[in-house]
Amino acid sequence: MNGSTAALPDEMKCFICRSKGEYGIGSRPVPDVGEGEVLVRVLAVGICAGDAKCYAGAARYWGDDRTPCYVEPPMIQGHEFVGEVIKLGQGAGEMYGLSIGDNATSENIVPCWNCQQCLQGRYHLCAPHHVYGWHQICHGAFAEYMKFPKGAINYKVPKSIPAWQAAFIEPLACSVHAVELGSVQFRDTVVIAGCGPLGLGMVAAAKLKNPTCVIALDLYDWKLEVAKKCGADVVLNPSHCDVVEKVRSLTREQGCDAYIEATGHPQSVKQG
Repeated sequence: MNGSTAALPDEMKCFICRSKGEYGIGSRPVPDVGEGEVLVRVLAVGICAGDAKCYAGAARYWGDDRTPCYVEPPMIQGHEFVGEVIKLGQGAGEMYGLSIGDNATSENIVPCWNCQQCLQGRYHLCAPHHVYGWHQICHGAFAEYMKFPKGAINYKVPKSIPAWQAAFIEPLACSVHAVELGSVQFRDTVVIAGCGPLGLGMVAAAKLKNPTCVIALDLYDWKLEVAKKCGADVVLNPSHCDVVEKVRSLTREQGCDAYIEATGHPQSVKQG
């Protein structure tokens, strides 16, 4: 096993979800690493809308009459992160191209590599679906240290990227994935509803596909100004105009070729 020269503490501070509605600062043992595992000192972590919804008690996480409980408390949330490599389990350095002192991140899902989806290359649909911060096998980054378990997909992050920006790698990857799923083509008209962090990433990614027009929608004009900087050709505020009619008028009544929903609001789905 490869380790750092600095001695690690026995305990670390962390933000623990103990049960539905019960959160607090606590301490846990600093994780140890086994074969193929990586220990990092957390440098930066983002708060996802999913973290906030879990905090609010959403059924998607805690279950209800129709939905089984997904989370496994007590847990440490946080799946948008970057950390400094402190310790490497046997073979982990060679496997991931990592050395002590490197900055690194990990894809938010830790695949099992044994289910049908994983074996067919669709590891993002892995049946156990272990995601950092939700399950005991992979606690998240709301802590001083975190472990990338064996089987995780890890990447070295250039030191030239500030930690607070590197924490945005995971949500930006989600944005790019959404644009890929939208099959955006040359000469398409693309509408992206919602200009939060993910929506803005989608605007930037869609623009790189060289469509005819990227149209960004949001209820806040200041967000639309940021969307322009990310590459939006047209910005529309649904509270100021009928965006469906406006898009039709811009496309000779054809409508858009791709509509990507990034607000989470049912009305936006209907609008699309």
